[in-house]
Amino acid sequence: MKPLSFFHQRPFHSAVMLADAVSSLWGLSSCEEHTDIYDRSIKVGSVLLSDNTVIAPGGYNGKEHQAVGIVFYVNRDTALVIGLKELGCYQFSDSLETVSNIANDAHSKSGMENTAAIMASGIHSPAVEAVRSQLSLVSGWALPSAGELRTLADNLSVVSASMRIVKGDAFSDSQYVSSSQDGSSSESEQMYYLSVSLKNGYVTSTVKTTPGRVRPVLRLR
Repeated sequence: MKPLSFFHQRPFHSAVMLADAVSSLWGLSSCEEHTDIYDRSIKVGSVLLSDNTVIAPGGYNGKEHQAVGIVFYVNRDTALVIGLKELGCYQFSDSLETVSNIANDAHSKSGMENTAAIMASGIHSPAVEAVRSQLSLVSGWALPSAGELRTLADNLSVVSASMRIVKGDAFSDSQYVSSSQDGSSSESEQMYYLSVSLKNGYVTSTVKTTPGRVRPVLRLR
Protein backbone atom coordinates (compact mmCIF):
# COMPACT_ATOMS: atom_id res chain seq x y z
CA MET A 1 0.00 0.00 0.00
CA LYS A 2 1.51 3.34 -1.01
CA PRO A 3 1.51 5.83 1.93
CA LEU A 4 -0.09 9.01 0.60
CA SER A 5 1.46 11.02 3.42
CA PHE A 6 4.77 10.92 1.57
CA PHE A 7 3.50 12.94 -1.33
CA HIS A 8 1.55 15.80 0.21
CA GLN A 9 3.75 17.53 2.75
CA ARG A 10 4.22 21.20 3.59
CA PRO A 11 7.57 22.88 2.99
CA PHE A 12 9.41 23.51 6.29
CA HIS A 13 10.74 26.99 6.98
CA SER A 14 11.44 26.80 10.71
CA ALA A 15 12.54 24.44 13.42
CA VAL A 16 8.91 23.83 14.40
CA MET A 17 7.83 23.05 10.85
CA LEU A 18 10.84 20.81 10.37
CA ALA A 19 9.88 18.89 13.49
CA ASP A 20 6.32 18.59 12.19
CA ALA A 21 7.61 17.43 8.84
CA VAL A 22 9.78 14.79 10.48
CA SER A 23 6.89 13.47 12.55
CA SER A 24 4.45 13.32 9.64
CA LEU A 25 6.74 12.71 6.69
CA TRP A 26 7.18 9.04 7.34
CA GLY A 27 3.55 8.40 8.35
CA LEU A 28 2.62 4.89 7.24
CA SER A 29 -0.47 2.76 6.91
CA SER A 30 -1.45 0.89 10.06
CA CYS A 31 -2.30 -2.26 8.11
CA GLU A 32 -0.93 -5.26 9.94
CA GLU A 33 0.57 -6.76 6.80
CA HIS A 34 2.52 -3.59 6.01
CA THR A 35 6.31 -3.95 5.88
CA ASP A 36 8.09 -0.89 7.33
CA ILE A 37 10.59 -0.10 4.57
CA TYR A 38 10.61 3.69 5.08
CA ASP A 39 12.64 5.63 7.62
CA ARG A 40 10.68 7.58 10.23
CA SER A 41 13.10 10.50 10.47
CA ILE A 42 15.11 12.76 8.23
CA LYS A 43 18.56 11.22 8.10
CA VAL A 44 21.72 10.99 6.03
CA GLY A 45 20.75 9.70 2.59
CA SER A 46 17.23 11.18 2.59
CA VAL A 47 16.11 12.88 -0.63
CA LEU A 48 15.15 16.57 -0.82
CA LEU A 49 12.42 17.19 -3.39
CA SER A 50 11.67 20.32 -5.39
CA ASP A 51 8.67 21.14 -3.17
CA ASN A 52 10.95 21.34 -0.11
CA THR A 53 9.79 18.02 1.31
CA VAL A 54 12.11 15.17 2.20
CA ILE A 55 11.54 11.45 1.65
CA ALA A 56 13.49 8.27 2.21
CA PRO A 57 15.36 6.98 -0.86
CA GLY A 58 13.21 3.84 -0.80
CA GLY A 59 10.13 5.98 -1.39
CA TYR A 60 11.55 7.89 -4.33
CA ASN A 61 9.74 7.53 -7.65
CA GLY A 62 11.33 9.33 -10.59
CA LYS A 63 7.95 9.57 -12.37
CA GLU A 64 6.27 11.29 -9.44
CA HIS A 65 9.09 13.16 -7.72
CA GLN A 66 11.75 15.68 -8.69
CA ALA A 67 14.84 15.40 -6.50
CA VAL A 68 17.14 18.38 -5.95
CA GLY A 69 19.61 17.04 -3.38
CA ILE A 70 20.61 14.43 -0.81
CA VAL A 71 20.86 14.99 2.95
CA PHE A 72 24.40 14.39 4.24
CA TYR A 73 24.20 15.78 7.77
CA VAL A 74 21.47 16.03 10.42
CA ASN A 75 21.73 17.56 13.89
CA ARG A 76 18.55 18.34 15.84
CA ASP A 77 16.61 20.86 13.74
CA THR A 78 19.29 21.41 11.09
CA ALA A 79 20.06 19.35 7.99
CA LEU A 80 22.60 19.87 5.20
CA VAL A 81 21.91 18.85 1.62
CA ILE A 82 24.34 18.36 -1.26
CA GLY A 83 23.18 19.20 -4.78
CA LEU A 84 22.64 16.59 -7.48
CA LYS A 85 24.84 18.22 -10.10
CA GLU A 86 28.54 18.82 -10.54
CA LEU A 87 28.85 22.47 -11.58
CA GLY A 88 32.33 22.18 -13.08
CA CYS A 89 35.79 23.49 -12.13
CA TYR A 90 36.13 27.05 -10.83
CA GLN A 91 38.53 29.26 -8.88
CA PHE A 92 37.86 30.34 -5.31
CA SER A 93 38.67 33.84 -6.55
CA ASP A 94 40.41 35.39 -9.53
CA SER A 95 42.67 37.51 -7.29
CA LEU A 96 44.70 36.96 -4.12
CA GLU A 97 42.79 38.94 -1.52
CA THR A 98 41.57 38.23 2.01
CA VAL A 99 37.82 37.89 2.54
CA SER A 100 36.69 39.10 5.97
CA ASN A 101 34.11 37.43 8.22
CA ILE A 102 34.79 33.86 7.04
CA ALA A 103 35.27 30.86 9.36
CA ASN A 104 38.77 29.95 8.22
CA ASP A 105 39.06 26.42 9.58
CA ALA A 106 38.40 22.86 8.45
CA HIS A 107 35.64 22.13 10.98
CA SER A 108 32.94 24.83 10.86
CA LYS A 109 29.75 24.07 8.96
CA SER A 110 29.44 27.65 7.74
CA GLY A 111 28.98 27.49 3.97
CA MET A 112 26.01 29.87 3.95
CA GLU A 113 27.76 32.47 6.10
CA ASN A 114 31.03 32.16 4.19
CA THR A 115 29.27 32.51 0.84
CA ALA A 116 27.44 35.61 2.05
CA ALA A 117 30.75 37.10 3.23
CA ILE A 118 32.42 36.42 -0.13
CA MET A 119 29.53 38.06 -1.97
CA ALA A 120 29.57 41.08 0.35
CA SER A 121 33.34 41.53 -0.04
CA GLY A 122 33.13 42.57 -3.67
CA ILE A 123 35.88 40.06 -4.52
CA HIS A 124 34.97 38.09 -7.64
CA SER A 125 34.57 34.38 -6.91
CA PRO A 126 33.93 32.20 -9.97
CA ALA A 127 33.04 29.30 -7.65
CA VAL A 128 30.39 31.30 -5.79
CA GLU A 129 29.12 32.71 -9.08
CA ALA A 130 28.66 29.16 -10.41
CA VAL A 131 26.66 28.19 -7.33
CA ARG A 132 24.46 31.28 -7.34
CA SER A 133 23.74 31.14 -11.08
CA GLN A 134 22.78 27.46 -11.27
CA LEU A 135 19.23 26.66 -12.33
CA SER A 136 17.31 25.12 -9.42
CA LEU A 137 13.72 24.90 -8.21
CA VAL A 138 15.01 25.45 -4.66
CA SER A 139 16.81 28.62 -3.57
CA GLY A 140 19.50 29.25 -0.95
CA TRP A 141 22.40 27.17 -2.31
CA ALA A 142 25.89 28.05 -1.09
CA LEU A 143 29.54 27.12 -1.64
CA PRO A 144 30.21 24.56 1.12
CA SER A 145 32.74 25.19 3.86
CA ALA A 146 35.66 22.83 4.37
CA GLY A 147 33.94 21.39 7.43
CA GLU A 148 30.82 20.61 5.41
CA LEU A 149 32.83 18.92 2.67
CA ARG A 150 34.66 16.82 5.27
CA THR A 151 31.32 15.77 6.74
CA LEU A 152 30.14 14.82 3.27
CA ALA A 153 33.30 12.76 2.82
CA ASP A 154 32.56 10.92 6.07
CA ASN A 155 29.10 9.95 4.79
CA LEU A 156 29.95 9.58 1.11
CA SER A 157 28.98 5.93 0.72
CA VAL A 158 25.43 6.47 2.01
CA VAL A 159 24.99 9.71 0.06
CA SER A 160 26.35 8.15 -3.14
CA ALA A 161 23.89 5.25 -2.86
CA SER A 162 20.96 7.70 -2.71
CA MET A 163 22.53 9.80 -5.47
CA ARG A 164 22.46 6.77 -7.77
CA ILE A 165 18.77 6.18 -6.98
CA VAL A 166 17.80 9.72 -8.04
CA LYS A 167 20.26 9.69 -10.98
CA GLY A 168 22.42 12.52 -9.70
CA ASP A 169 26.01 13.10 -10.81
CA ALA A 170 28.72 10.89 -9.35
CA PHE A 171 31.26 12.59 -7.10
CA SER A 172 34.73 13.35 -8.45
CA ASP A 173 38.02 12.10 -7.01
CA SER A 174 39.45 15.60 -7.54
CA GLN A 175 39.69 18.29 -4.84
CA TYR A 176 36.55 20.34 -4.20
CA VAL A 177 36.54 24.09 -3.64
CA SER A 178 35.37 25.16 -0.19
CA SER A 179 34.35 28.63 0.97
CA SER A 180 36.98 28.46 3.74
CA GLN A 181 40.32 30.25 3.59
CA ASP A 182 43.50 28.90 5.18
CA GLY A 183 43.47 30.63 8.56
CA SER A 184 47.01 29.61 9.60
CA SER A 185 48.20 33.23 9.26
CA SER A 186 47.15 36.54 7.71
CA GLU A 187 49.35 35.74 4.72
CA SER A 188 47.78 32.31 4.21
CA GLU A 189 44.27 33.82 4.45
CA GLN A 190 45.18 36.09 1.56
CA MET A 191 46.82 33.43 -0.60
CA TYR A 192 45.04 30.12 0.04
CA TYR A 193 41.66 28.45 0.39
CA LEU A 194 40.99 24.95 1.75
CA SER A 195 40.16 22.32 -0.86
CA VAL A 196 38.83 18.92 0.19
CA SER A 197 38.99 15.43 -1.28
CA LEU A 198 35.68 13.62 -0.85
CA LYS A 199 37.45 10.32 -1.36
CA ASN A 200 39.27 10.54 1.95
CA GLY A 201 38.38 13.90 3.54
CA TYR A 202 41.93 15.19 3.05
CA VAL A 203 42.21 18.99 3.27
CA THR A 204 44.74 20.87 1.14
CA SER A 205 45.82 24.50 1.30
CA THR A 206 45.35 25.64 -2.31
CA VAL A 207 46.19 28.88 -4.10
CA LYS A 208 42.95 30.81 -4.55
CA THR A 209 43.34 31.13 -8.31
CA THR A 210 43.65 27.33 -8.71
CA PRO A 211 40.37 25.80 -9.96
CA GLY A 212 38.68 22.89 -8.20
CA ARG A 213 35.43 20.96 -8.40
CA VAL A 214 32.28 22.79 -7.29
CA ARG A 215 29.15 21.23 -5.80
CA PRO A 216 26.52 23.34 -4.00
CA VAL A 217 25.20 22.83 -0.48
CA LEU A 218 21.89 23.83 1.11
CA ARG A 219 20.97 24.20 4.78
CA LEU A 220 17.50 23.21 6.00
CA ARG A 221 16.38 24.42 9.39
